[in-house]
Amino acid sequence: MKWLALLSLIVANVVKVPTPVVKTSSGLVRGRVSDNGLFYQYFGIPYGYVSEENRFKAPLPPLKWKGVFEAIDENIRCPQRMVGSVVVGDEDCLRLNVYTPVARTAGVLLPVMVYIHGGCFFEGTGTAFLYGADYFMEHGVVFVGINYRLNVEGYLCLGIEEAPGNAGLKDQVAALRWIQENIKGFGGNPDSVTLFGESAGAVSSSYLISSPAAKGLFHKVILQSGSSLAPWAMQHDPIKTASNLAREFGHETVDPHELYQILSQRSPEELILAIRNPQHKNYITAETLFVPCIEKPIAGVEPIITEHPADIISSGNYTQVPMIIGYNDNEGIYFVAKDFGRRVEEVDPRELLTPDLEFPGDEKRNATAQQLGEYYFSKKEDLVMDVVQLYSDLHFKFPCVLESELYLRTSRRPIYFYVFKYSGYINMPKLVSLFGGRRGASHADELFYMFKPSSIPLPQRYLESAMIRQIVTLWTNFAKYGDPTPLSSDILPVRWRSSSGWNPTALVIDSAVSTGPMWDEDSVRLWNETYTKYRRKSFGHYGLVLGAGAESYR
Repeated sequence: MKWLALLSLIVANVVKVPTPVVKTSSGLVRGRVSDNGLFYQYFGIPYGYVSEENRFKAPLPPLKWKGVFEAIDENIRCPQRMVGSVVVGDEDCLRLNVYTPVARTAGVLLPVMVYIHGGCFFEGTGTAFLYGADYFMEHGVVFVGINYRLNVEGYLCLGIEEAPGNAGLKDQVAALRWIQENIKGFGGNPDSVTLFGESAGAVSSSYLISSPAAKGLFHKVILQSGSSLAPWAMQHDPIKTASNLAREFGHETVDPHELYQILSQRSPEELILAIRNPQHKNYITAETLFVPCIEKPIAGVEPIITEHPADIISSGNYTQVPMIIGYNDNEGIYFVAKDFGRRVEEVDPRELLTPDLEFPGDEKRNATAQQLGEYYFSKKEDLVMDVVQLYSDLHFKFPCVLESELYLRTSRRPIYFYVFKYSGYINMPKLVSLFGGRRGASHADELFYMFKPSSIPLPQRYLESAMIRQIVTLWTNFAKYGDPTPLSSDILPVRWRSSSGWNPTALVIDSAVSTGPMWDEDSVRLWNETYTKYRRKSFGHYGLVLGAGAESYR
């Protein structure tokens, strides 16, 4: 009998139970029931199609199929570098994953939460590999995770019809349109879609807020640790970026048509492996980053962004929806560990200045670097954490402040702010960076309190059930009610209220939840003065100039 019981358990975990068949615009889809029997999983559903003809352009509609599509492949990702010179991924990667609860009231459609993954626009996947939506299924929502093209495939921006730019963002718009057309079949409400993302996913969401192409496709937004105003969130000179890459193949040109001919003949793997970054500029500070751009208007091509997002938000001409905006207190840990390791012996602030700052000469550049050095590095007691603080402020906190300020000036919808400071057993980015003994939360630490990754067992997550329940409840409450702590909720000892005005009140998520100011005013003042003087005014090879309304933020 014991052997029979063991055999039954093994069979239950090996033989996956199929879900009901769902009709979509491309054909019938069947997934599988989760191991615990509580929700349906549909993995790898095609939402778009890319061929050689539209390799760097917006996706075409997915190809139709006959019979039933078995949506059970949970490992699809777009091409990306994994380790060293190993490139993984499938060019046919425009797929999405749908999770929906088994127990649903007949005729009642559930709120939909659409997650856009991070990864600096050159890595990541929207699958259960990192973003298993198991915890969300306990809260009465439908969850969708999406893949989108990355790196050169997603963000070659030449300003010509063959490569207009932002193919990866156009993938996201196509996925949102697919959701509008098909999500009812999975029990989701297309009129209640919450868009949320972290890092590059938050940057993507920020761009979609500003884009007419995405208008009406979502109704609430959560921005976690990312802003379209961040230095790494935009190609400042996309022709130079493409030209640098072409040089790796032995070509010297700035002609966009020649660049297209050179790069389109290379495989995704060749393009990815050709990208070189100098020392200490491996991630968000790299010079050859293929990320979103401001597009040149082209007849017959639907753009995502044709103006600087600061100008769009300043004008109020964007999708105004309820929002949650926040970041982690020590965002920079993960990136400093990648760029420097656990120790920093010395640092030259000039090397950390970003390409969205333009100086009239070396004297001004050196003076600015000296000012930053005096603010961040004068004590020299813990240099690595000083660099962490500079990375955190420059690449995450200050851009978030700028974007938040512009929304607060122009939006009529509620905005909720948070700072995540919790340091627990599953702050995985901090732990894998070997900064586990440091206080606070690194970039992406909060994600492991929201998702159940299939790639990492994390048995210690059982010690963090309270924090997991708290965060997921706040996020799903917002999706369901537009308020993370409605009157019927007892998830927090205090109500998390929307806030406005200069330095709004934020929910501080730590061992003990509290409220406090959203940002540190001294660091904001320093970076605001710097950007007011030296913010880059021209973007791309189109001569686009940042509008006067967005030059100074406070």
